[in-house]
Amino acid sequence: MNIFAWVLTAVGPIVIRVIAALGFTAVSYTGVTALVGQLVATAQSNWSAVPTSVLQLATLSGIPQVLGMLFGAYMARVAMFAAVGAARYVLKS
Repeated sequence: MNIFAWVLTAVGPIVIRVIAALGFTAVSYTGVTALVGQLVATAQSNWSAVPTSVLQLATLSGIPQVLGMLFGAYMARVAMFAAVGAARYVLKS
């Protein structure tokens, strides 16, 4: 048995797991990105329906920035969750 066959036998299953985990991560991240994009679009469309005086007060108090931070934090959390789940799948014995 030559060294190439031995390496291929040893590394083959790990490579398959890594590729599956990357696919799972990509699908999860894409789905979450689409979901959060729809939530942001809904929030933006509803933001214009708010009365002008309330809109001015909310803008002065930083509500749009807070919403941006919340949506960004949610995206980061879910992306990390998907990546860690994929890593657990790859590293489990």
